[in-house]
Amino acid sequence: MKVITSIILTSVLFLSVGCGNSKENNKKKEQVENQSEMGQVKHPSPTAVDFYANAQDKSWKLSVRFGGQIVFTDTKNNIYFTSDTNEKIVAQGADVVQLFSENKTHIIRVNIDIVDCMETGKSVNIMVRKTNEKKGIDYSGCGFYRGTPQIHDIWALEKLNGETLTARQFPKERPHFEFNLNTKKMSGFAGCNQVNGNLRFEYNKMIVEQLASTRMYCGETSDLENEILTILRGQPVYHLKGLNLILETPRGSLTLKKVD
Repeated sequence: MKVITSIILTSVLFLSVGCGNSKENNKKKEQVENQSEMGQVKHPSPTAVDFYANAQDKSWKLSVRFGGQIVFTDTKNNIYFTSDTNEKIVAQGADVVQLFSENKTHIIRVNIDIVDCMETGKSVNIMVRKTNEKKGIDYSGCGFYRGTPQIHDIWALEKLNGETLTARQFPKERPHFEFNLNTKKMSGFAGCNQVNGNLRFEYNKMIVEQLASTRMYCGETSDLENEILTILRGQPVYHLKGLNLILETPRGSLTLKKVD
């Protein structure tokens, strides 16, 4: 009888220890999975995004690829959000950009205002909440447009105001421009003169500031060059179409092709 009792007590003890170990192992496994999930949410390089923002104390950070990915992290509240799709809404009559995105755990709304901050930045407001909760966390800070990363290249002018250009119109060489998003500089050849300026972007606008050029005169080519420079100075709306970069203003348009 004593032997049977001893066997039963040993079995109970073994099961208790086993359950305890199982719970501890599950807890550790859950912690590892959470840490792994957090570790997988990494912000892309600033050179690969259209817009970014962060808190002054670096506790939260936002990275946006328009029409693509939103990444948001908040180390204080253990929020690590990423989604491959977002819906973009531009309010009519204003350059206010509103973004919405969600994944399995969170919903995020981003409002990029027209209000300036830190010289070249724009005020940004962010709301993040869990999908199963009604209340979320609000953030506000300063964000910066970088321009679509694909613009960072050298482009040759193909069309002016929709008309294809010919070599005869530009005896020296075809107009071409380099847009450097890292140095925030623009430089190139406008048909008769060398040009350069500072680059700044808004949602879909390219802003060339302090655009300067040499002062040579090239007859009829100079008239075409003046049209080109007027468009570049006019804060053109830009968009990419295949290998073409199109710059448009009320005064005209430029169609540029990426140089191989």
